[in-house]
Amino acid sequence: MNVRWHNGPMRLLAPLRSGATYRGWVWLVLGGALMMPFMIVGALFYNWRHPDAGFQGVIDPGVFAAVVPLVAAVSLLLPDREVERTAARRLLGAEFAPPADDATWNTRWRTGCWFTLHAVVGGLLSGATLALVPFTVYLAANGARAVAGLDTSGVYGGWLTDWGLLTGPAFLVALAYLVAAVAAGMRALAPHLLGQGAADRLAASRAETARLAARNRIARELHDSVGHALSVVVVQSEAASRLIGTDPAFAATAMAAVGETARDALTELDAVIGALREDRDGARGPQKDLADLEALAAESGVRTELRVTGDRESLGRLTSREAYRIVQEALTNVLRHADEPRAAVDLDIDDGGVAVAVASPAARRPRPRPGGRGLIGMAERAAVLGGSAAADWDAGTWTVRVELPKGTA
Repeated sequence: MNVRWHNGPMRLLAPLRSGATYRGWVWLVLGGALMMPFMIVGALFYNWRHPDAGFQGVIDPGVFAAVVPLVAAVSLLLPDREVERTAARRLLGAEFAPPADDATWNTRWRTGCWFTLHAVVGGLLSGATLALVPFTVYLAANGARAVAGLDTSGVYGGWLTDWGLLTGPAFLVALAYLVAAVAAGMRALAPHLLGQGAADRLAASRAETARLAARNRIARELHDSVGHALSVVVVQSEAASRLIGTDPAFAATAMAAVGETARDALTELDAVIGALREDRDGARGPQKDLADLEALAAESGVRTELRVTGDRESLGRLTSREAYRIVQEALTNVLRHADEPRAAVDLDIDDGGVAVAVASPAARRPRPRPGGRGLIGMAERAAVLGGSAAADWDAGTWTVRVELPKGTA
């Protein structure tokens, strides 16, 4: 019960303690600044009609109402609508996705409505702020005089002045609550006027539908092609297992067909798997390949001497990526196990494929480490593509050698 009693006043006072209220106040003052040039234009016409009016035209409610259509007309010609969006995000805390096209009529009139509301509401509350702050000081000063028993006659008298120590702050608190309410309302309205309209959402929905249709089509094609390849692998491998004793030549041919079919299926699978991934946040970048080899050498922590002969672009995408991964794994092993973090990386690319050699200093032949899978992983990557991987120690140098077929681009 006590907790609820304490939470009630805290919620009631929240707008006075919230930074959002005062940021919204700044936003409203900016709206007043936007309104001021239009009020000056209106005041000029007012003073032309009433030469003795002085500054009356600047504060006349009729002038304010008369310039609102002018504000609305000018708002349609705004050169930079992103300024209003930035102010709404930073000062009001509004969250919305920007429209796809600023040049459409739909976007123009919605942003124009926002600009007009900003200027009108900001002008009203800025004027109220400018009027109430000195009035509050006046009330508080006269209230203090009333408490002290002094004369409180002046520009304004009455019970507001007599109770000025209470009524003055009450006016400011009421203004703060009004500002908080207006800022909250404009924050809720911002996505509708500054964000995407119905046309933008419809276009985004159509694009998403087209994307999902393309993904489903790719999935069907992938299912058909990989399913066919696996069927061939099953039939050929079963035939080879039955005839390996009686017809070794046929069994060898069948297993060769299994390997070729599996490699083709793997290449096609790799080519389309990226299209089926859900990476909406863009956090996953494109897979690296041999074009990124220099960056790998620079960032690996190993002093790397890199020598490349041949055209990296002539290699298939899968071969290029797997070669990059193999070099990456080899440099990781150098960093972990070599006598010093230094390596020579040689790539020899020709029509037959790519030969990779990574040499690092080793005073003695390295011993296999429990749980280590670096060399096994490189051998598996190479074997999948129909290549080979090996490692040897000679004269204080440990060398990893890998050969991969060229593959299809």
